[in-house]
Amino acid sequence: MAALVLETYTYDDYKNWQGEWELIYGHPYAMAPSPVGKHQFIMGRIIYQLNKHLDELECNECFVLGEIDYIISNDTILKPDVALVCGELPKFIQKPPVAIFEIISPSTKLRDEITKKEIYEKQGVKLFLVYPDEKKVIYKEKEIEKIEIDTPCGKIEFESKEIFKGLN
Repeated sequence: MAALVLETYTYDDYKNWQGEWELIYGHPYAMAPSPVGKHQFIMGRIIYQLNKHLDELECNECFVLGEIDYIISNDTILKPDVALVCGELPKFIQKPPVAIFEIISPSTKLRDEITKKEIYEKQGVKLFLVYPDEKKVIYKEKEIEKIEIDTPCGKIEFESKEIFKGLN
């Protein structure tokens, strides 16, 4: 019986692909179709809250980025929903962000909760899992009421419920 050999890919392959993809340990994962309205709404709320607090801190060295490539290694490239990076404004992320928010949807739930979570934690990234239907945010396996992120400019703090404000 012949052994099954799965092809693996690298960043050089990835950058030439059409459409939206993630590459995890050399294996490609097609991104779901464009996120639905609830996902987009929550993503906008997270970006708004982070930018609002960075503005209050008068922080010019941290940036909020949505759905940007995070090149972890030559065979692992992820697209976090929202990333907070500090330093220079990157073309794509190549060093661990200060924080990442993944908005959990049924089509990506297992990948976000297990595979990507493990990768982010190995990178030392502060990961927030956001559940739109339950209106909850999980950090380190626990539901949290307040989001707290230390940046070089100071601490960002806001209530988790701010992410879901206006959502029915």
